[in-house]
Amino acid sequence: MLRKRPVCVTHCWKVTRKNLGMTVICDDNMMIEGIFTDGDLRRVFDMGVDVRQLSIADVMTPGGIRVRPGILAVEALNLMQSHHITSVMVADGDHLLGVLHMHDLLRAGVVLKIQG
Repeated sequence: MLRKRPVCVTHCWKVTRKNLGMTVICDDNMMIEGIFTDGDLRRVFDMGVDVRQLSIADVMTPGGIRVRPGILAVEALNLMQSHHITSVMVADGDHLLGVLHMHDLLRAGVVLKIQG
């Protein structure tokens, strides 16, 4: 999780170091402003611009998919699968509490519920 900063390069490193596939952009009160994903990172490089000249606000995805505290793990996993994402923010409204990653849930033995 990163506070909103003018330099995009910091966010690029954060996405790759944590292996979450994303980082959350928050204000000083941990209120969610958006996310910066590995897909956003690829699009930045495809633009062929100097990332040091970009603000994260230029390339982040506002908002983002989140779950509330206390959600059942299987519900979070199904949400990730239905949206084709591997991480989801845990938030109380717009206040960030954490991030869940699909691999952590699978390692813990959570099994996808088959719809149908």
